Amino acid sequence: MKKVIYRDIRDIDVAEVVDSDPAEGEVTVRIKYCGICGSDLHEYLHGPFPMSTFGHEACGTITAIGSQVTGYAIGDRVCTVFPGAFAEAIVCPVERLIKIPPEMSWQRAAVLEPLSGAAYAIKRGGIETTHTVFIAGAGTVGLMFLMGLKAMGVETIYMTDVQENRRKMAEKLGATLVWNPTDLKSPAKIKALTQGRGVDIAIEAVGIQETLKDCLASVRYQGTVIVQGIFTERAQMHMLGFVTRETTMIGTSSIDPALALAWLNTGLIHPESIVTDIIPLADIASSGFEVLAEKNKPAIKILVEP
Repeated sequence: MKKVIYRDIRDIDVAEVVDSDPAEGEVTVRIKYCGICGSDLHEYLHGPFPMSTFGHEACGTITAIGSQVTGYAIGDRVCTVFPGAFAEAIVCPVERLIKIPPEMSWQRAAVLEPLSGAAYAIKRGGIETTHTVFIAGAGTVGLMFLMGLKAMGVETIYMTDVQENRRKMAEKLGATLVWNPTDLKSPAKIKALTQGRGVDIAIEAVGIQETLKDCLASVRYQGTVIVQGIFTERAQMHMLGFVTRETTMIGTSSIDPALALAWLNTGLIHPESIVTDIIPLADIASSGFEVLAEKNKPAIKILVEP
């Protein structure tokens, strides 16, 4: 089968590798789509993380089952939350599978994992429907937060992004107000919108110092900052305001598929709407990672179709 081999920074190949049979507690999944996550892009541009998750947002059909596997059958449609899915097939432990309904479209299944990440963060952050929320970043992560918040009934959601196409997508998906943070100072704008109070919750969905500062300076006294952006460089912060306003800051990286599926069942959100490109496996570098690495990238969510 064909599989992406990571060799070095900005150096990946699509190679023919030997198929392997599933061992005890594993299944083989024929991949339909695998999304390119922000963490995948960071690994492509900066090098692997200590525990690499390169290629983990996948969906497909079970084609083989190892011993001691219960609750799954050949032909089941699943998501795999396991690295190595930039490939025609993957052998995956059953504990890293999410069974999907037969009526769910493949494109929707392909974005279930990032929606599940937003679900976990929203739950862990204790966000309530009455809260006002600021999201810094309208890429995949920020837009998944937006849709999750809309599904649970949060009414006031402010967002920023430097790219016009992403701001337009945020507006289309129901953000209360969206602006370019290079044109307006976000903390001042937030204070003006909230009569000087600040938002209850700020969400960092980019992974850079500037947006983290905006979040910390935009929350109210005893507010909460949720950080899900992937940082590849150190962020230097002046912590006086963090201390005097008694801010809570939490990092999140896990997922809650059950809550994400519950949101989807409401029919209020369509996370597959942010998919802008579907590309073949052979073009993953040129039409996938290099496109996402562009400064003014037109793509938002790219799916790879082996």
